[in-house]
Amino acid sequence: MTQPLTILRVACCAAVLAALLAGVPGRAAESASPPAPWAQPVDTSFNLYRMSPTLYRSALPDQADVPLLRRLKVHTVVSFIKDDDRAWLGQQPVNLVSLPMHADRVDDADVLKVLRTLQDAQQHGPVLMHCKHGRDRTGLFAAMYRTVIEGWSKEDALKEMREGGFGDPAYMDDAIAYVENADVPALRQALASGECSTTLFSSCRVLAWLDEPVDR
Repeated sequence: MTQPLTILRVACCAAVLAALLAGVPGRAAESASPPAPWAQPVDTSFNLYRMSPTLYRSALPDQADVPLLRRLKVHTVVSFIKDDDRAWLGQQPVNLVSLPMHADRVDDADVLKVLRTLQDAQQHGPVLMHCKHGRDRTGLFAAMYRTVIEGWSKEDALKEMREGGFGDPAYMDDAIAYVENADVPALRQALASGECSTTLFSSCRVLAWLDEPVDR
């Protein structure tokens, strides 16, 4: 009986070792792939990438880029800079949404406004969001779209942000800092409930209170 007992002990030890290794932190992350493919390059001359069949990201386009955007059937352009997109888009039948932002001043209310805008616009056709370089502001909102709406982990979203080919991460410090510190569950809950922010005394809530009619 000695040999069968020895084999049994070896098998048990191997099973225990395998279970312990499977539980070592980081092993699953090392072998796991991102929850979806990273944004795919379409035209890197203006940092144009496709995040999904209905969502694109880029730097500021110019008139030479209009034919490509027409082929992609872009229905809405969401801009995070002050420049008027009509300057390069002309009178093309495209819906324009201007939401000027600064990466070092973005708050949860800004993120919720952008995410709702992107969700609503995609119901009508493909959407392009852009800033000047397609790197920090666009990168911030792309990462928050990944985490809040698509369910990516922060780690996966930040890895795409830094290594996806959109630009030097050294210029993304403010955007990266926001993503790292964002309360994704709170943002997701506010987005679902229709709240304008995640905090009670945010400026958007105060403005809403001030706009409420006073009963006389």
